[in-house]
Amino acid sequence: MSLLEIKNLTKSFGGLTANQKVNIAVEEGEIVGLIGPNGAGKTTLFNCVTGHYRPDSGQVIFDGHDITGWSPERICKAGLVRTFQIVKPFMSMSVLENVMTAGFLHTNSTAVAKKNASELLEFTGLADKRRMVAGNLTVADKKRLELTRALATKPKMLMFDEVMAGLTATETNDAIDLILALHRQGITILLVEHVMEVVMPISKRVNVLDYGVKIAEGEPAQIARNERVIKAYLGEKYRAPG
Repeated sequence: MSLLEIKNLTKSFGGLTANQKVNIAVEEGEIVGLIGPNGAGKTTLFNCVTGHYRPDSGQVIFDGHDITGWSPERICKAGLVRTFQIVKPFMSMSVLENVMTAGFLHTNSTAVAKKNASELLEFTGLADKRRMVAGNLTVADKKRLELTRALATKPKMLMFDEVMAGLTATETNDAIDLILALHRQGITILLVEHVMEVVMPISKRVNVLDYGVKIAEGEPAQIARNERVIKAYLGEKYRAPG
């Protein structure tokens, strides 16, 4: 059984249909990519899955439970956690305090939250900046903090929304290494990303949205040969041989 099943999900805003009968399944332990042009409905889909929007129709099944319409907090506590394209840490709080705040989802103990946060900051490479005010971090470190806060909620599955946006090549490579380290720990990943050099090599399967409709699904090499995907999004630059 899939860890996450999105079934015929539809979401409209007035006369604009952002998602139309989208079906995506993610098996436990997979890294699955979600790509498509700007305005394709990727972030709207994330918002519907994680409770920030309620879909007009369709279902979201996570870990065997129908979570359609659940609040974001309840979904997060169930183990389905997302990051945001535009990161918003608590700017005046320290890096450590930011991560502790997320940790209180599962504990009322300040000591436990602090211990767990400190261990996670070691893992994500922010331990030496734990006392720094979050608002003073670089863009790359704010994204790393966003990920660390997500980990503090003890996710079974992470949904990344353009975690590589705005990063240098070195920072991107570091972020890829961190994602793969999370995957090795058993965390399932659904990844929205525009950087094809990132999403294609690490994804087992890739789903493609265009104008709110899923137009393709397959292994990265198949997607890179799909004429409809090449025309709608990839262009000839990413066409795979064969």
